[in-house]
Amino acid sequence: MTIDKYGKKARQLMVDEMRTVITKNKGFVFSSVQNIKASDMDGFRKKMKQSGSRYFILKKRLAKIALNESGLSELSNMTELEKPLGMSVIKDDPVNIIKMMMEFAKQHKGFVVEGGYFDGMVLDPDKVKRLSELPGREQLIAMVLRAMNGPASSFVGVLAATLRSFMHAVNAIKEKKQGNN
Repeated sequence: MTIDKYGKKARQLMVDEMRTVITKNKGFVFSSVQNIKASDMDGFRKKMKQSGSRYFILKKRLAKIALNESGLSELSNMTELEKPLGMSVIKDDPVNIIKMMMEFAKQHKGFVVEGGYFDGMVLDPDKVKRLSELPGREQLIAMVLRAMNGPASSFVGVLAATLRSFMHAVNAIKEKKQGNN
């Protein structure tokens, strides 16, 4: 009898944790996992952790309860996949996390990105793929800085050219006066 109650408590704690992960983060991406070495999955989890995210395998029945309790029942169909289901948590930059997942999927045929949720939008596999093709946050910042730096560099170049022209004119006048003496 005690084991049964403990089992229910443990399951409820798992549902509560999943619900917290679902509601407290910007989003998440589901993937189905099959026939992948444990060492490869451990390496993937470490990369995800280094990027500020988490990846874990879900208990589908409990995930369905957590999704329904979080108001995301439209995603509960993900829990009906035949393969084991994993979830990547998106805390900051969704593009970086999704790129890592898509790269891992290219290397491992048993890893398939199934869809997800980000900023109030349900993402089907096509949307996830399109997100993975966008530049990441750091790349966007670099592009903006490069664009902002371009006009300033051009302006500095124009000023330097004007100063060079002025110096050439002064040197020419100086040489002309020295030649006349």
